[in-house]
Amino acid sequence: MNRRISIAARIAAGTAGGYGVAALVAVAVACWWPADRTQASVAGTLAALLAWPAIVMACFHAGSATRAWAGLGGTAIVLLAAAMGAGWRP
Repeated sequence: MNRRISIAARIAAGTAGGYGVAALVAVAVACWWPADRTQASVAGTLAALLAWPAIVMACFHAGSATRAWAGLGGTAIVLLAAAMGAGWRP
């Protein structure tokens, strides 16, 4: 893969994919947080804001753009399963 295309794919993975996974982090944390809904929502949002930069860095640390997207997909599946296991329905 061309170097510029690989970098563009990682940028897309870090921004768009990272946003999606961070949103799932917020949902999963909010569903599993043992407090009322307001505090759980705040905790989920704060966890997502901490997770997003780490996700972006992981996308650029991955060996290729394919691995970055695969890592995002696997993480999204795990977080979606955790949220749905807590009773969340999309």
